[in-house]
Amino acid sequence: MRKKQNLPFTEEWMLYEKGKEYNNSINLYETVNTNERFYRGDQWDNLNANGLPTPVFNIFKRIIGYFVSSIMQSPIKMRYGFDCPSSNGFDDSQLKETADKLNSIAEMRWEKNKMNNLLADSLTEAAVAGDAVCYTYWDPEIKTGQPFKGDFRTILIDNTNVFFGDPNSKNLQKQPYILIAQRETVADLVLQALKNGKGKDVIDKITSDEDTVTQSGDMARIELEGTKCISLIKLWRGENGNILYRKSVKNAVIQDVTDTGLSLYPIAFYNWTAVKNSWHGQAVGTGLIDNQIFINKGFAMVMKHMMDTAFSKVVYDSTVLDGWSDRVGEAIAVNGPVENVAKVLSPGVMQSGMLDMLNLAISHTKEFMGATDTALGDVAPNNTSAIIALQNASAVPLENVKRSLYQFVEDIGLIWLDFMFAYYDDMRLIPTVADGKQGYERIAFSKLKQRLINCKVDVGASSYWSEINSINTLDSLLKLGKITTVQYLERLPNGLISDKEKLIEELKEAEKQPDITAKGVI
Repeated sequence: MRKKQNLPFTEEWMLYEKGKEYNNSINLYETVNTNERFYRGDQWDNLNANGLPTPVFNIFKRIIGYFVSSIMQSPIKMRYGFDCPSSNGFDDSQLKETADKLNSIAEMRWEKNKMNNLLADSLTEAAVAGDAVCYTYWDPEIKTGQPFKGDFRTILIDNTNVFFGDPNSKNLQKQPYILIAQRETVADLVLQALKNGKGKDVIDKITSDEDTVTQSGDMARIELEGTKCISLIKLWRGENGNILYRKSVKNAVIQDVTDTGLSLYPIAFYNWTAVKNSWHGQAVGTGLIDNQIFINKGFAMVMKHMMDTAFSKVVYDSTVLDGWSDRVGEAIAVNGPVENVAKVLSPGVMQSGMLDMLNLAISHTKEFMGATDTALGDVAPNNTSAIIALQNASAVPLENVKRSLYQFVEDIGLIWLDFMFAYYDDMRLIPTVADGKQGYERIAFSKLKQRLINCKVDVGASSYWSEINSINTLDSLLKLGKITTVQYLERLPNGLISDKEKLIEELKEAEKQPDITAKGVI
């Protein structure tokens, strides 16, 4: 462990301290940690049980799990397009071809970055913490199979570790600066400093700390002693409009000011429920905690009552009997009259109103949150049409969250495009798919930088395509003779038939053969 020294703080550290003060003023750290604790089922922490059992009926996780799965059941895809007509040497066909190539890159990076998992995790994060934040950065170590290495990565970061220069504004691109805090090992930070050409005077200032109080989740406070410290990344807009980058620790700068070449902050976020005049939102869990505590305590008291009074008890006169035996059929000797020697006390009867109140608390909590029994599938499937209609209606309260998520994806798409323009070379081979075949081509990124390109999100089977509906429609058209077998196969979703392209070529060749029967040869 390195010896700690009294050294001046870096500029980033001073901003970090200000950011922590703001987060403490809105009780962000305690709120996030409490919500996370309840979500994973640790719901009796800091609660005095007073001898009661400590059951957990986790409607907290049940409701949030329903929300996440309900939103994620519709597939999401990122699509690029052009805002302006053909110009600058591109005609309409070239624009479409270029857009298809950009979409191929997006599909590849979507898979590489495991975006479906990231979006599902972001919904859970937003429901528990109030916000979901992702950070995209350039990783120069990614192998591409080409002479040059590197590509962009997108990861989720905790909202407790992100600090806006103006926390009252949600306009991310207008922020004076954005600060990102991380817990990294001292060894890794030393290596980074060495790669950046830093000397012993800087290396000696990279020391471990115990600044874990502001980290998200209880487990973040448990580390191997003396191994980690806070590292800070500052992003801000330079005079040329590009985003500048600098990385430091408490007392030393690890990487000097670097022009990233990006025109956008590489950060995207959304709130579960927006809070006016704050970039932080409110979590689903914040409004569920009191209800969850009442339900757990109520059931705990019912359990305690049943444990104490569920079984009958025998009361006997100790002046007549020396003791009592529960053995079946055993005779009991009595010294005197047998009347009023012993009596069986009936089990205690609990008021049914308590269970009714608990059931009402559970049902009303789920109903007001939009997670009704119908939506959760906890009903008998007697009328499927009515159940589907009710499930669709119950999903309406999630529409605002869906719109926020889709805007989140569009923001990520524009950030990815910004990275392509800043880091992709015109000689870089990018993956393409044509007629179901994987290939690699080049894009003139230098010519595209001045064009207005948008990013839109295609969502759900009804919005762009559904394999099941597509296959059923194609089957009907083929049976009615409206399309040929070749047309059917060309429009069939990929992956359903092996060697589909070869089969299509064989059918096309067969169609070119002369009709021998028609000529009377046979």
